[in-house]
Amino acid sequence: MISSKLKESVIRAEYIEQVALNSLLEFYRITNREGRDYLEVEIFETMIHREIMKAIRRAEDELEEIRKLPEGNLSFRDLIESLKARSDIEKTAEILYQEQSSAAPTPFLRGLFELIAQNEKLHSDTLNYALTARNSIAELSKGSSCLIEGSSGSNFLRILELITKDLKRKMFMVKTREDLPSVSDNEILIIPSYFIDRDNAKNRRDAVALATRLAVEVSEKVEDGSMVVFYYANELCPSHEELVYDFWDSLINTLRRNFKDLYVVLVCTTMLDGSGCVRVYPLVDYVVDVQDVYGLMYRVKKVSP
Repeated sequence: MISSKLKESVIRAEYIEQVALNSLLEFYRITNREGRDYLEVEIFETMIHREIMKAIRRAEDELEEIRKLPEGNLSFRDLIESLKARSDIEKTAEILYQEQSSAAPTPFLRGLFELIAQNEKLHSDTLNYALTARNSIAELSKGSSCLIEGSSGSNFLRILELITKDLKRKMFMVKTREDLPSVSDNEILIIPSYFIDRDNAKNRRDAVALATRLAVEVSEKVEDGSMVVFYYANELCPSHEELVYDFWDSLINTLRRNFKDLYVVLVCTTMLDGSGCVRVYPLVDYVVDVQDVYGLMYRVKKVSP
């Protein structure tokens, strides 16, 4: 659920909060009543900070144990319908936290309770949208290409697993870095010299040559009737924004000429200015907009007619 890097950060934050708390308690022991009144709020909230970090760490450990439970037979659709029948629990929790926010004595607690209330509402929204979103993935089979886009850190692999399940195609994953996670045993790792050529691409001719090089390398390893995933697409194309369209246009067209039946998927992290993704829209049939980092909320948009 959380990365190893974030887990290390949580442990470090818990330690820092304990150190800060120890320091505050030292001053509390030696200060007068006025000083204690000042310190008590900070001590109280520092304790909460520490306990939140502990809770995150413990929740992650508990989740790891829960994942060891044997898988059941309840389908995703039936699960959602069953959860909807109990959705009043989420609404009750949302109202409760809103009331706590109003009664909270400090801005920190008000914000904390309000944030939890918003999260409870998000749970309800996700539940209500889950089946619609899942059904929309099946639409991708009507085309031959799609772009999956979302913020950095989004769970793109979950979306890829759903697409693979619906399309029933063998997946080949083109990875820009060895440390990237994967859901395929068929990986094509880009060699370092490729990125030197990418950085040196200055015009359309360079972009087309780079695309041709990549298409040749990919074509040697993928199979007709399969699905090829470019992960991450942002890191494969030239850095000059005006060359992005020409690069992908050339690459996709070359693959189309080399294979009668190949499904092309581009995974792209969205930049603040939209670069790296928007220019590719005209080249794909569908865009999957991942709206949360867990890959639970997403929207499928048809682009090409």
